[in-house]
Amino acid sequence: MPASTRRALGALAAALGIVILVVGAWIVAILGPSGQAQVSATSKAPGSIVVTPNFLNAVDVPVRVTATRRDGGAVLLEVAPSADARALLATSAVSTVSGVRYPAGGLDLHPSGAGALPDISTSDVWRLAAKGAGSAVLVVDQARAPETLVVTSGDSTALTDVTLTMAWVDRAWFFEALAMAMIGAVLAAFALNDLWQGRATPALHSEAADTQAAEVTT
Repeated sequence: MPASTRRALGALAAALGIVILVVGAWIVAILGPSGQAQVSATSKAPGSIVVTPNFLNAVDVPVRVTATRRDGGAVLLEVAPSADARALLATSAVSTVSGVRYPAGGLDLHPSGAGALPDISTSDVWRLAAKGAGSAVLVVDQARAPETLVVTSGDSTALTDVTLTMAWVDRAWFFEALAMAMIGAVLAAFALNDLWQGRATPALHSEAADTQAAEVTT
């Protein structure tokens, strides 16, 4: 292989290793040893908040959902099969989670509907529920996915200024990111060492040639 081609491949491998190292280290720092990924958003539009299956059931680990009202009022989180949840909400005013921005840590909310929310808390379709004053937390497993989570005030009162937080925990993610960083470090180290050796060898050859020339002249 020509020396120039080898140097080009070595430089490419070194750059790739550095990128993998940086990305892996960044993810390690974000997740932490617990392996927690978290996103949140504050809904300003009046109405309930809805988390559809493509976000609630996006990862095959339990998700911890927290809803906090700024005014300290009652908050209710409930989970039901998606078809049942849609039927209950009908044309009510809702803010639906429409996107997750990770690792930025944000959620996108899309407001829709304008009707008043009926009191859906007494319906028998809900599989899981959690209620609190000011804040409530519900851990949703993935056993019966797909499901939809709805955040309301527990009655027909529209929610406003509510912060929704979703968190997933899997320690394996931390170790996978750590392994990624280590692979990047090893790749970069080997590539940089090969580049250094490639530069050092011609220099040694040049010095040896100069020495031989001097000896012949003498």
